[in-house]
Amino acid sequence: MVSSTVNHFKTELEQLCYTLQGYGYHVLNSHIGTIYSIPGKSPEESCLAAVEECDFFFGIILPFYGSGITHTEFKRAIAVNKPRGFLAHHDVAFSRQLLKQFMYDQSGDRNGFTLIKKTPVMDDLGVIDMYNEAVGDGQPLNKRLWAQEFYKYSLDGAPFVDTQFNNIERFWADLEKLKALK
Repeated sequence: MVSSTVNHFKTELEQLCYTLQGYGYHVLNSHIGTIYSIPGKSPEESCLAAVEECDFFFGIILPFYGSGITHTEFKRAIAVNKPRGFLAHHDVAFSRQLLKQFMYDQSGDRNGFTLIKKTPVMDDLGVIDMYNEAVGDGQPLNKRLWAQEFYKYSLDGAPFVDTQFNNIERFWADLEKLKALK
């Protein structure tokens, strides 16, 4: 499953999904229409069912929060310990470091700090919360996950996607090894 907000990233999201399909993966993604819309259920419920169904959850953290469904998908993937990986836009990773002093109290707990208004750089601090949850911020190092930072998808995001997914046999073998450890 590829989970991402769509605003400001539509073309790149399509490119990523179609690249994965070209490698032979069945990609679940709401934007390209490959998530089953469960009759009588909300889009969020259908997306959460897709999280449960997928073999691997690939989340993209962008500086634009959207409706919150993507964040809910991230939380579900984490809660069910779905094998997962992430791409994170540079603006999120940078803002995370810059705003950390304002967003957290001295004990490291999230406080009520919010953005006063949306900006062209970031529209909601929920994207930083998504990043922290995705990587397991605060967890021991051996429990944290990688979020590959990118600025321009075609230059520094697409090569990561290619490296991770172009060898489908290796990827499936690694997933099987991971399942055997559980």
